[in-house]
Amino acid sequence: MGDDNGDSLRVGVSQHLVGGDWVTAFYEAGELYAEEEGISYNVVSHDEDSAEQVTDIKQFVAEGYDGIIVAPFDESVDQAIDEAANSDIPVFTVNDPGSTDSIKTFTAFGNAEAGQTCAELMIENLEDQYSSQDEYSVLHVRGDFNQASNARTDGFDEYIEEQDQIEVIDTIQTDWSIEDSQSTTEEYLSANDAPDGIYATNMTCGIGVQNALEQLDLDSPAGEDDHIVHTQPDAGPDVNPLIKDGYIDAAVDQPAHFYIPLAIKQMLDYFEDGDDALPQPGDTVDEEDYSFDPIEYEGSQLWEDPIWAPAEVEEQDGHTHVLTAGITVTDENVDNPGLWGNIWG
Repeated sequence: MGDDNGDSLRVGVSQHLVGGDWVTAFYEAGELYAEEEGISYNVVSHDEDSAEQVTDIKQFVAEGYDGIIVAPFDESVDQAIDEAANSDIPVFTVNDPGSTDSIKTFTAFGNAEAGQTCAELMIENLEDQYSSQDEYSVLHVRGDFNQASNARTDGFDEYIEEQDQIEVIDTIQTDWSIEDSQSTTEEYLSANDAPDGIYATNMTCGIGVQNALEQLDLDSPAGEDDHIVHTQPDAGPDVNPLIKDGYIDAAVDQPAHFYIPLAIKQMLDYFEDGDDALPQPGDTVDEEDYSFDPIEYEGSQLWEDPIWAPAEVEEQDGHTHVLTAGITVTDENVDNPGLWGNIWG
């Protein structure tokens, strides 16, 4: 293990995401924080290939890395995480939780919680937009059947099902790409009446929905008679202008640029004091527990605003989940310089 005699800690990062501003913010922020801490930081990526991710993690183990941070693609990656733990290499997950008790902690916002918040925001904005109506219809545009998409779908649907005045009239599936979300939404809306609201389950899906509305001449900003209320998880550099101009009413954003830095802080605490230094289920952690010195980056003070806090700590799948706050982004705060989409992209 790295020590005070000039040997830096070596941390390997394995992620299943390739390309895009969100991914860049996600791993560059980690790289910047590792540099601040004097950590040797190596990122390997694959394009949703669990077998390749297993190989990458096993390579980190073979090379004797001090710690590993993983965004697991699916449960098949658990075997490699277990192998690392059996070699006394601690593994921390970010963005995607994993399902083995070998994981020390998982850090990210809650996807189900984001879905529920989007449902609450949907109702609030529908009541503002269509105050004379007693009932509302919503189209749900979801992604593939993976853990994040399922949680965002369930969080939204379960809340809506408890409400009397609103109904999900249909759910259409996309692959979360802009192109597929646009074409699938266009096809549906060309054959059906426009709903009062649309829930899209991620950033690129929401952009595709708005492209479809524009193509069909259904894009009206909030306050105009024909506005279709739109909420979604994820803001970002291409979503923020749509929020500012009133086409997307609200997004629940991720503090993606804090995920890996928070995992590194937890890892450093673990190296110092073992498992007892890690957050425990039932805890609430905030900026007093994990503080960051801001650095100048792309004209912003990176990490100056602790928008990740507070984080509630839970147990799931035998390991600790540090569920950061989700940030509700509306036209009132979309210019916040602390949002990742106003730094990257």
